[in-house]
Amino acid sequence: MSESPTAIIGGGITGLTAAYKQHLAGRPAVLFERSDKIGGKIAETTVAGLAIPTGPDAFLARRPEFTALVEQLGLGDSLISPTATSPRIYRSGRLHRLPPNVLGVPATAEFGDGGLISSEGQTRAQQDLVAPADLPEGDETVGSLVRRRLGDEVFEYLVDPLLGGINAGDSDRLSIQAGVPQLDELRKRDASLIAAAQATLADARANPRGPVFHSVSGGLNRVIDRLSTELHSSPTVEVRTSTDVRLQHSDGLWSVTAANSNSDSELMLESDKVIVTTPAWAGAELLSETNSTTAELLASIDYSSVALATLVFAPETFDVDPAVSGILVPRAAGHTVTAISFASNKWPDLAGDDRQILRVSVGRRNDESWMSQSEAELLTTILDDLGEILGSDAGSPDAKITTWRRSLPQYDLGHREKVAAIMQAAAKTRGLNLTGAWRDGLGLPACVAAGQAT
Repeated sequence: MSESPTAIIGGGITGLTAAYKQHLAGRPAVLFERSDKIGGKIAETTVAGLAIPTGPDAFLARRPEFTALVEQLGLGDSLISPTATSPRIYRSGRLHRLPPNVLGVPATAEFGDGGLISSEGQTRAQQDLVAPADLPEGDETVGSLVRRRLGDEVFEYLVDPLLGGINAGDSDRLSIQAGVPQLDELRKRDASLIAAAQATLADARANPRGPVFHSVSGGLNRVIDRLSTELHSSPTVEVRTSTDVRLQHSDGLWSVTAANSNSDSELMLESDKVIVTTPAWAGAELLSETNSTTAELLASIDYSSVALATLVFAPETFDVDPAVSGILVPRAAGHTVTAISFASNKWPDLAGDDRQILRVSVGRRNDESWMSQSEAELLTTILDDLGEILGSDAGSPDAKITTWRRSLPQYDLGHREKVAAIMQAAAKTRGLNLTGAWRDGLGLPACVAAGQAT
């Protein structure tokens, strides 16, 4: 009897990686994607004639999975690294350099009089060097650790802008063990976070590992294009976009009903394996009829919504050092904008004397007021923020705004236990496999690893 095809639900990088592995193994699979294109958050838009990413523009180079995929797809010679790597933090009308740090945890308690951390904040941070060990058993939040050891100011103006910005989250609720395992290693290395950061940076200097981030010349969308070419030419894997899926399960067999949203066509597929790679909330909707316990647990994972403004300005609109890669805007600053990335500084293929390209982020947990604004209103808000932060009139750039609603899962305290409960409940339904950014990590390498493993 021939092998039934695996049904893969979700055409983001996790689902694509799973489908690509099936293709390489010569095994049958059908990939279903609700939108009209594959790639998920790896996407781009055209502004002023330039193709610019509207999702991630880089990936962590020190995890091997995404780099290996790029090389496997024949794009290894296109790997590039940022040419600008010096971020700034905005506070009280000024841009400040970050001190030497690990994940925002400073490797010094003396910041000088630059204004990033007040003299009172520095005095408070210095207590970390002499305070007794106070590591609790088990997990804790980033906020509980950093506020306890280094004080509120270091947390609010260094650590939270960095870590909270990764998933548009709230570091006072972010699990260290589930969301920032590197910080878990740091807190176990020394009772003093500052001493642990110093030792970690010393190790890095003694054993340099190359760039922290990579991208692909021409944008990460080239990876999606290459995967699309491979899968559409595959004799064993089929890709269906613009497709709404309904799942039913009986006697160990899955029935997949897939309706094309652009036509009246419908596919009925029977399979003994389903891989759901969607966001947790979408997985909950899919599984509501087949495994209500798993669905309820998935639905309990919170998500943040974000928007990204892609802006092309006239040259010299903003007087910014070419070495500056971006600006982090702390929650306490009270702006709608959360981060600014100088794409034309960072990436050689976007550089040019005739333009300045900025990617501006909006949205964080517990701050979704921007979602009630029209696109024109939001753009005005963003340009006003840029003018204040950068000290220049932003003018009227070429602009596109991309909104990612319910896009970033929140790794709250207890997340690992919740994931374990989800997987235990899912195991009771034969042939059900769950994965995605909500389970094992947000970064592109983690998503590739999850797709391959599943």
